[in-house]
Amino acid sequence: MLIQGRNMQNLKKSCGLVAAGLCALLALGCGTVAKTVVMNNPKVEKILTDPPMDRTVTHTGHLEYIGDDDNRITVLYVTGTPYEMGYEHGLLLGPQVRETIKDVQVGADKLLPKILRNSKAISTKDKDQIVNEFLDCAWKMMARFAPKEDLEEMEGLAAGSGIPLDVIHRMHALPDVGETSCSGMVAKGSATQDGHSYQLRILDYGANFNLQKRPLITIYHPTTENANDYVTIGWIGFVGAVSGMNAKGVALSEMGFGNPPGETLAGTPMPFMLKNVLRYADTAEDGAAIIRATRRTNSYVYFLGDRHDGAVGMVTSAQRCLINHANESEELKVDGQTMPQFHDIVYGGHYEDRQEKLVRDMQGKIDVSAIQGLAKQIAMKSNLQTVIYDLTGDKIWVANRKDNVRAADRPYVEFSLADAWIKSSGYTTTNTAPVTVSQR
Repeated sequence: MLIQGRNMQNLKKSCGLVAAGLCALLALGCGTVAKTVVMNNPKVEKILTDPPMDRTVTHTGHLEYIGDDDNRITVLYVTGTPYEMGYEHGLLLGPQVRETIKDVQVGADKLLPKILRNSKAISTKDKDQIVNEFLDCAWKMMARFAPKEDLEEMEGLAAGSGIPLDVIHRMHALPDVGETSCSGMVAKGSATQDGHSYQLRILDYGANFNLQKRPLITIYHPTTENANDYVTIGWIGFVGAVSGMNAKGVALSEMGFGNPPGETLAGTPMPFMLKNVLRYADTAEDGAAIIRATRRTNSYVYFLGDRHDGAVGMVTSAQRCLINHANESEELKVDGQTMPQFHDIVYGGHYEDRQEKLVRDMQGKIDVSAIQGLAKQIAMKSNLQTVIYDLTGDKIWVANRKDNVRAADRPYVEFSLADAWIKSSGYTTTNTAPVTVSQR
């Protein structure tokens, strides 16, 4: 291991303090004793020990609601360290987090092979235990690659809600073990009616977990140095990102892309990789660089747009990372398939042929209404969430599934991100007496 800079100086100084004694010990063949003396030196221990997590909670968080009774979305404003923001989520929405966990645990049984799921010879308790053990193993593979910020936020969520941390981990392992096809598009400039940059995100996954019962928009105002303010569009109890946009105007869309050979879970969980894009990317190109540099898990397609006319499509797996920019080529060839490309647009989805024809006809006419019409024609039956981003105008439109009605067929709720960034700065009030939360 290479130790550089001040750490090297500290190590040299520490070792110098015991050099004479070590020489004598080594001369006598006491290597084990010598190693113990070095490794137990306080300065050596300090640089070889993980820093303690800051569990001080100084902010309260804030809740609002948008939409009507039939289509209500909870809006959560959080600020502080990652742990603190997770704690605010758990404390303010604890009962709903617990309900989400219950629904997810029921839906997770579908991970079992059908013959086991329908077997009367295996008890429900045994089935749950098998699923839990599988998810524990999946999380263990991914945890070592998860960003520190997200590990701390999940721990804060567990402490605030009172839910065991291993249960929180299981829920956040699910997106990488059960991906499915979705659809997305980024359109800008000449492709749109008003010159704005728009982005579509259709999520066709998760309906069996009943996540649609508790939709959540979370506005993050992190105190971490160099981190952006950002929003995730998801569900109460879930702190990953599968849909979102940051204050720099960078937005996300993703879709599963099959099961290529060599697919693995030994990488960063997809929802946390995308969270890093929101935290640290100032442009779509920055986001693509973050994804390219990350050790990835399964095969996904990503669409990244920004308010400066950035439009990037990515085809990725653990082994490959293909990047396509708007106007880069007239055709995109992936795995033997050819997709025509249109000026100022990147796109893709489950029903590619249908989407291709519709997008071709929409050139120069794309606006929010046109994108809503497109979503109705290409969303799958499993459509859980549909998000439309106005990257130029700093707005989003969100539709969520209800019962068996696809999100794309439901009313959209408009939300101003420009207003949210301003509100978020005003919701940074602190508790008069900071609380340090004990580790559970």
